[in-house]
Amino acid sequence: MNNLPDLQEEMRLADLYSFGILDSEDEEDFSQLVELAANITNCQMAALSFIDKDRQWFKAVKNISIRETRREEAFCHYTIQQNEVMLVPDAARDPRFQNNPYVNGDPRISFYAGAPIGTSSGQKVGSVCVFDSSSNIQLSRFQQEALQIIANQVSRLLELRRKNKSLINYTNKLIESEKALHRLSIKEEEKEKSFIAHQLHENFAQTLAATKLYIEFAQTEKDLSESFLNKSRENIEHIINEIRLLCNYIKPIDEFQANAQLLINELVEQWAVNHRVEVDFIMELEEPLAPASGLTIYRLLQTVLPLIKTYRAQQLQLTIQQEMDIEMKFQYRPQTNNVVDPAKLLLLKKSISMAQAEGGQLLVNRTADGIHRIDIRLPQITCPA
Repeated sequence: MNNLPDLQEEMRLADLYSFGILDSEDEEDFSQLVELAANITNCQMAALSFIDKDRQWFKAVKNISIRETRREEAFCHYTIQQNEVMLVPDAARDPRFQNNPYVNGDPRISFYAGAPIGTSSGQKVGSVCVFDSSSNIQLSRFQQEALQIIANQVSRLLELRRKNKSLINYTNKLIESEKALHRLSIKEEEKEKSFIAHQLHENFAQTLAATKLYIEFAQTEKDLSESFLNKSRENIEHIINEIRLLCNYIKPIDEFQANAQLLINELVEQWAVNHRVEVDFIMELEEPLAPASGLTIYRLLQTVLPLIKTYRAQQLQLTIQQEMDIEMKFQYRPQTNNVVDPAKLLLLKKSISMAQAEGGQLLVNRTADGIHRIDIRLPQITCPA
């Protein structure tokens, strides 16, 4: 039995289900409101009713033993179809209810009054109702208004419940995202450690072991000593070069050596070649970069450039300028949908944290025509004299 248009009923049920109230446990807040409704109206029985698709379910009741009925037997089914308190002075004389099993049988309802419970979107999901086996009950205008006020309070409790539910879901998602980011961060750290361990073993330990043998051979094989010493010299030069490369990987820029602008240029050029991205790169600096500023820019490029690549951008406009502050601007058009995944979040979080740690900020914007922009502002560190 449903006299509501199909679309409106679907919207009403969607609103009802969003509260997560059906089949929930008793709650003192709702029970007290039902008790208050009965006391204000001087009725024997009261209930907080929600109208589901095919049933009426009671969240809280007073002096009735049932917790749900079929929807076609529910007085409140009619209450939710109006905007004010519905009164039934004598149910036995009302064509809608004269054959109702709860009128002709227990609890023998004669008088009924119900105030609809509305939602923020205008749907009616249930009612606060009072009923009595006597038909001599009459409600004053004050009592009817009080009943509607109680229904409005139920509505506020429901909206608060939905907000709390959304907040809990959002918090849980944030927690899961943080866990995923933490796991990825650990994996990234392990990859870096594995890379360094591989370099130490393959390029240093094995080469040093071979050099040791060459020196031993040079001592025992006098006629071949020059050849073995040459091989040892070559190995030592190889180790020196590999150590420089590894030091550059761990810390590319320090205050004693390395040109920051040169290393930054090399990084951008090599990234563009490796990933086949056309990069329009401009670096305009009024004075040489201090090593600390150069290192920050270098590390930010190491995190932001891979983030851009996750969107499969084919072109990138990159400018690094220095006025009062250092400004880094990335502009590109993504070739994939902007779907957030933990890998992208990790890269973005690293970049934001790095900029903030240096007293700067990182902002992400998207223009109306779909261009992505990443703007980073960093305070300039004065280069030592």
